[in-house]
Amino acid sequence: MSEQTKRAVAVPRSRISRLGRLGSLAGRVAGNMLIDGGKQLARGQRPAARDLLLTPSNMQQLANKLATMRGAAMKVGQLLSMDTGNLLPAELTAILERLREDAVIMPAVQLHDALERNWGENWSDNFVRFSFEPIAAASIGQVHRAMSRNEQDMAVKIQYPGVKESIDSDLDNVFGLLRLSGLIPKELDLNPLIDEARSQLKREADYALEGASIEEYYAALSTSALKDRFLMPRFFSDYSTPEILCMSYVEGISLDSLQSAAQAVRDRCVADLFELLLMEFTQFGFVQTDPNLANYQYSTAEDKVVLLDFGANRAFERSFVERYCCAIRAAIEQQSDTLAQALSDLGFFAQNRQQSNLPLVLDIFMMAMEPLRSDGVYDFGATDLAQRIHQKGLEISSNPDAWHTPPPDVLFLHRKLAGLYLIATRFKARVDVAAIAQRYLF
Repeated sequence: MSEQTKRAVAVPRSRISRLGRLGSLAGRVAGNMLIDGGKQLARGQRPAARDLLLTPSNMQQLANKLATMRGAAMKVGQLLSMDTGNLLPAELTAILERLREDAVIMPAVQLHDALERNWGENWSDNFVRFSFEPIAAASIGQVHRAMSRNEQDMAVKIQYPGVKESIDSDLDNVFGLLRLSGLIPKELDLNPLIDEARSQLKREADYALEGASIEEYYAALSTSALKDRFLMPRFFSDYSTPEILCMSYVEGISLDSLQSAAQAVRDRCVADLFELLLMEFTQFGFVQTDPNLANYQYSTAEDKVVLLDFGANRAFERSFVERYCCAIRAAIEQQSDTLAQALSDLGFFAQNRQQSNLPLVLDIFMMAMEPLRSDGVYDFGATDLAQRIHQKGLEISSNPDAWHTPPPDVLFLHRKLAGLYLIATRFKARVDVAAIAQRYLF
């Protein structure tokens, strides 16, 4: 975490205080609109409300407010970007995406309160060393390094106060504010996504569940063909509480730093991540669905990718896995009729609604499977795949009446796949994705 992005800001705990933060934001945005509108009228211009709303100042205030609130309020950007990016204003999408990187930490007073509340006043007696400077910060908690009395090198994730209790009200308040502002198209039905967001965020805030997910993932990985190609932490249940998750500390550098590594290193790491996804989906039956770069590191000592953060693990029913694999195979073999039926079975198309966008959806899915269909090595550094998919997405968003948000299982799986594509593009990786797919899908 860079010094530039480290900001210590108290986390508002109560529903009233969190609502107040959003209310004050709405007031400032409205005030800015009045001032900017007045200036334009004075120049003889007729300002559009949308243009007055989407100013850099207003977007910056929105990002800052959501970041300091943390929790569900900060997670909204990630959830909205999963499937609705082409339907939202580019300015809003960019601001919400920025929240992935924005690291705001707890002040020392709140940190000490959290430690004493969970471990008691004499908690420090159990440690030889505890670093009060976090080594990472995210939307739900921040991570500290510590050494226990029995010499366990630990990563300690501490949940922000009030985050778990505020999930429902945060989602209602933030989505309500975005709706009232006009930033979300009225035609877009986000209710299924909001309901799934509630469920997912409550799972991520359940540190006992994440601890169990770590153990489940470790057991699956350690008996798999990829056991020697990844590192991951172990869960320490004796030190963990509902608000504190304790794991073994795994030494690693930012995965993003591999952008300057040798081509062979970048290629191997990306290939391993693609194979891991296919193994998760087809063999483990669950997938870590958050592809944020911060959830990975790289061990230079062991030349392996380090896996971090298992709060977003998602289980998939075997029937869903089989239907989705059928869709992938149809896209690889470019069988449009088979693909249309497979996507319909997966819930891509709403009943009793026009399906004028069906050809576009098929085109996008076919396009997205291009790396799996490519003959030999696919060069992610030389492809314009992301731009082509984006352009097709804009064609869909031009007809909101025909738009249908796919089921949550599809959204979260696409979130992971899209994230891996972005990592591969960022690293300019060259990977024989088709060969990897053959081992798991056929």
